[in-house]
Amino acid sequence: MTAAGVTDAASSKANALKLEANALYSSHKYHEAIEKYTLAIEADPSVPAFYTNRAQCHIHTEGYGAAKQDADSALEIDPTFIKGYFRRAVALLAMGQLKEARADFREVTKRAPGDAVARKKFAECDKLYRRIQFEQAIDSEVDRKRVADTVDLKNYPVPEDYSGPRMAVRKVVRKRETQEGEEQEEVEEDEEYVDQAFVDGITEWFRDQKTLPIRYVYVILLQVDRLLRQLPSLVDVSVPADGVLTVCGDVHGQYYDVLNIFKLNGAPSSTHHYLFNGDFVDRGSFSLEVMLLFFAYKLLHPQGFYLNRGNHESVGMNQLYGFEGEVRHKYPAQGKRLFDLFQESFEALPVAHLIQDKIFVVHGGLYSRETAKNATQEGGDGVVRLDELRAMSRFHQPQHSGLLRESLWSDPQHQNGRAPSP
Repeated sequence: MTAAGVTDAASSKANALKLEANALYSSHKYHEAIEKYTLAIEADPSVPAFYTNRAQCHIHTEGYGAAKQDADSALEIDPTFIKGYFRRAVALLAMGQLKEARADFREVTKRAPGDAVARKKFAECDKLYRRIQFEQAIDSEVDRKRVADTVDLKNYPVPEDYSGPRMAVRKVVRKRETQEGEEQEEVEEDEEYVDQAFVDGITEWFRDQKTLPIRYVYVILLQVDRLLRQLPSLVDVSVPADGVLTVCGDVHGQYYDVLNIFKLNGAPSSTHHYLFNGDFVDRGSFSLEVMLLFFAYKLLHPQGFYLNRGNHESVGMNQLYGFEGEVRHKYPAQGKRLFDLFQESFEALPVAHLIQDKIFVVHGGLYSRETAKNATQEGGDGVVRLDELRAMSRFHQPQHSGLLRESLWSDPQHQNGRAPSP
């Protein structure tokens, strides 16, 4: 019998299961390894290493919430267990909780000052945390204006030597205030817009890994931002009687995969509608191209090309997983401003779509009972209603809890029960 009240037989069984799990982990069979570590924990729940080993598997499968829970369990058993702090720090960093991740990495460096990996991780996390804190401090010192309201396209002409696809131009009538600011007068102006020729042109232009003039990028973002802000948070979708609707999952900056989808399944058109269910950016090297193509299609087919927001359409994820760096690299002179403008467009994306009153499509959507509007009411059933989603405020970054957060970021898991979202 061990000190924790576990029999010698149970302890031996747990260690044998751990060895099986270790072999599965070495073979990159992470889900199978999780199952074996779970059995080991059931046989002997007193060993912190079982939890941190399972946490590492969760990290490899992007189950960061479950990884944090396992690290917490290990530290409850042994508050000095260094791997518990390290695993939890990695999981917190992946979830964008930089302050908490920084504290855990610091704890590892204190307890194991010779750990070069931990020192490097702490330095990277600390640098990112300080930069974000600095940017937030600057933003709070001035009256913030939307970037979309500050872009003057006259300052960004198309370069004379540009040989790529060009936007068509049409006449539009706009209302403008007079110099006295009291009356409005109608003024006819030229306006660039997205047509089929432009979409076809940028499709090939991006295939050749060429960039658009910053003017066209701004035009696309400004126009799609205006369009998206007119939409409800939950959009009702009808499929054309003579057409089809294809629903696609995460593309994560894989531009050539997107082109292959359109090649195999058909390009978006007036009769072939598409709904892409979030996570358009990060990880892949062509997130900018994916996003601009999708936004161009949205402008071309506003009632036939639909975009749901995912958890990666947020500033924290984009700073961690590559989209910010990609934007700054491809447009160094305008990178910071352009990235902020993308964030405004992301905040305007609808959160969910309802197809033919039958099929509910959302990136996350496994809501907790506490999230429902009637959760605090006597007799409340804790069920989130569609009307709550329609009325939801979405024009901001997701917080650590609430309806928007769980709409974007509540994923299924292999284990029974509930766990924090990864």
